Amino acid sequence: MKRLLVIISFIPYLALAQTSDQHLKMANDLSAQKNYKAAIPEFTKAIELNGSNVKAYLYRGNAYSNSQQYDDAVNDYTKVVTIDPGNANAYYYRANANGNIKAYKSAIDDYTKAIDLGLRNSDMFHYRANARLNSADYVGAIEDFTKAIDLTPNNAELYEYRGVAKSNINDSKGAIQDYDVAIRLNPNNADVYYYRANSKGTIGDYNGAVADYNTTLRMNPNNAEAVFYRGNVKTNLRDYKGAIEDYKKASQMNPGLHNLYYYLAKAISNSSDNKAAIDYFNKAITLDPQNPELYLYRGISESKSDNKDAAMADYNKAIELDAHLAEAFQNRADLKIDQKDYHGALDDANNAVNYAKNPDGYAYITRAKAKRGLQDTTGALADYDSAIRLNPKSTEGYFGRGEMKMMLIDYPGAIADFTTAINMSPANADAYLNRGIAKSRMGDKPGAIADFKKEVELDPKNQQAYMRLGKILIDDRQYNEALLLFNKTVTPYTKNGKILVLRGTAMAGTGDTRGALIDFDRAIAVDSNAISQAYSGRANLKMMLKDYDGAATDISKALEKDQNNDDAYFYRGNLKMIQKNYEGAAYDYISVLLINPDNIKTYAYRGLAEAHMKDTVAMNADFKQAIKLSPKDEINFVQRAKAKMFLRDYDGGLKDFATAIELNPRNYDVWLSRGVAKLQENDKSGCQDLTKAIELGSKEAVEEQRKLCK
Repeated sequence: MKRLLVIISFIPYLALAQTSDQHLKMANDLSAQKNYKAAIPEFTKAIELNGSNVKAYLYRGNAYSNSQQYDDAVNDYTKVVTIDPGNANAYYYRANANGNIKAYKSAIDDYTKAIDLGLRNSDMFHYRANARLNSADYVGAIEDFTKAIDLTPNNAELYEYRGVAKSNINDSKGAIQDYDVAIRLNPNNADVYYYRANSKGTIGDYNGAVADYNTTLRMNPNNAEAVFYRGNVKTNLRDYKGAIEDYKKASQMNPGLHNLYYYLAKAISNSSDNKAAIDYFNKAITLDPQNPELYLYRGISESKSDNKDAAMADYNKAIELDAHLAEAFQNRADLKIDQKDYHGALDDANNAVNYAKNPDGYAYITRAKAKRGLQDTTGALADYDSAIRLNPKSTEGYFGRGEMKMMLIDYPGAIADFTTAINMSPANADAYLNRGIAKSRMGDKPGAIADFKKEVELDPKNQQAYMRLGKILIDDRQYNEALLLFNKTVTPYTKNGKILVLRGTAMAGTGDTRGALIDFDRAIAVDSNAISQAYSGRANLKMMLKDYDGAATDISKALEKDQNNDDAYFYRGNLKMIQKNYEGAAYDYISVLLINPDNIKTYAYRGLAEAHMKDTVAMNADFKQAIKLSPKDEINFVQRAKAKMFLRDYDGGLKDFATAIELNPRNYDVWLSRGVAKLQENDKSGCQDLTKAIELGSKEAVEEQRKLCK
C-alpha cells in the first residue's frame, strides 16, 4: 500500500510539471476561442514559471484588453516595454488601452513611440489622431488625419473625423469639404450628413443644413438631435412654425435633450404666441430652476405680452442668478427706457456693455437710447457708432444713428444711415418714413414723396402714413394727386378731423373752394382735436380768396383753441406781410420757430420780413440757416430773391430765382414770383415767366399777366 501511495502522489506531480511555454500555448488557444476568462489564469501561470516571458505579458495584456480590464492591460504592456524597450507593438497596444481609460496624453505618447519604432501605417496615425481629437488637440488631430489620408486616400472615415476636428477649430468650410469627400466615398453614412448639416448651419447655409438634416433623418429616423438642430436652423430661417414642429417632435423622441424647452419656448415667442412661450418657459424652469437664461427669456415674452411687472421680476431673478448676464441687463435697461427711468436704464446698459461676451452691438444701442432719453446726444451718437463698428450689419444701429443725426440736424448723414438700413431691410417702413422726413427737411420734395409712398405701400393701414404723404404732396403743389390719396381714406363717416383739413387744403389747391370749406367746417364739427387746425386751414384759404378780415378772424379762433398751433402763427405772419406789417410778421415767425423748430421754411419767410425792415444782418442769418437746413427747397431761394429785389440787388435776385427754377421747374409760384419781379423792374421777359406759370396751373399768374403784360 505504501508503494501504491507513492504512485498516486506521482501522477498529479507529472500534471503540474508543464513549462511556461506550454501554459502560454494553452492560454493562446483559449484566447483564440475568446475565452479570456480562462486564458488569463494560464497566462499568469506562464509568467509565474518565467518572469521574463515577454510574450506572456504581451498576450495577457491583450486578453485583459479584450476583457475590458484596461488598467491590468496597461500594467502588462508596461512590463513588456520594461523588459523589451524596442517592442513597438507593446507601445501600440498600451496606447489603445490608455485610450480606453481616457488617458489620452499617455496614449498619444505611446502611439508616438510606436511610430518612432517603425509602425508608420495609416492606422497608427489614425488612432493617434483620435486620441488627439479626444484630448482637444484639434490641430494635432488634423495633422495626423492628413498623414493617414496620404497613406490611405480612399478611407471615408478619415475624412469624416478630420472634418469633425476642423469643425472644432471653427474651420467649418474646411470641415464641409472633408464631409463632401467622405460622402462621395461612402454615401450611406448618416452621421456624416449630420455633421455636415451642423457645419452648414454654422456658416449660415441654413437651407443646405436643412437638406442634410433631412437626409440624416431618412437614413436614421431616430436621431433626435438631428430633429432638434434642424429646429434651430429653421428658427434662423424664421420658419418658426417648422421649428416648433421639430422641437415638439424632438421632445417626444428624447425629452432629456438639453435646453429643448428653452428653444421651443423661444421659437414660440418668435411666432408671437407669447402665452404658449411662457408656458414652455415655466416647464423649463421647473426642470432647471437655477438657469438664469430661462428667466431672461421668459421675461422677454412677458414684456411682449405687456406684463411689465412680471418681466421686471424675471430680469431681476436672472441677474440675481448671474450677476454678469449681459442680456438680462440689456433687456432690463430696455424696459426701464420704456418706463422713462433713463438713469436706471443707463446703469443697466453700462453693465450690459461691460459684461457682453459675444458683443453684437445691441448693448450699445440700448445705452444710446438711454443717453438719448437723458439728452446726451453726443454720447448716444458715439454708442451708435460703436454698435455699428461691432456689427456692420446692424439695421437698428444705422436706424438709431440716423435718428440721432436728424436730431443734430445732419440730414445728409441721416439720409445715408436710413438708406443703409433700407438696403439691409427693404421692408422697414419706419426707415422710409424717417428718410422721407429728412429729405423733406432738406427741401427734397420728390425724394420725400417717393419715400412716403413706399411707407404707405409697406404699411397700407397706417392712416398717419397717408397723411404724411398727402401733406408733402400739398407742399409740392401736387394737389390733384393728394386729393386722390385722401379720397381713398375719407368716407362720409370719417371722424379724423386732421385728414379732413388736409383734404380741404388739397381741394383749395385745385381751386375747389366750396369743397375745401365743407371739409374745414366738417373737421370743426366732428373732431375737437382738429378745430384749431381747421380754423388755420380755413384762414389760409380765405387769404387766397383775399378775404383778409375773415382770415384774421379764423386765425384768432385757431389760436384761442390752441396757442401752440404753429401753422396759425405762420399764416398770421403771412397775412401781416400782405398788410405790410413786417415787424408784426417777424414776431409771428419767431413764435412759429419757438413752437416748432422743425418748421424750417419759416426762416426764409422771416428773412423776407427782415429785408423789408432793412435788418440785413438778421436777414442774411435767416436765409443762411434756411438754406443750410433745407438746401433743396426752392422756396428758400424764392424768398431770398424777393428780398434781394427789394434791396435793389437785381442781379442777385435773378440768380436766386434761377436756382429755385433749377431745383423745381414745376413750381408755378417760382415762375410767377420771378415774372412779377422782372416786370416791376420793367423787364418784359417777365411776361414769358407768367406764361410758364399759367401753363403749370397758376390762376394768380393769369391775373398778373392781365395787369402787367398789356
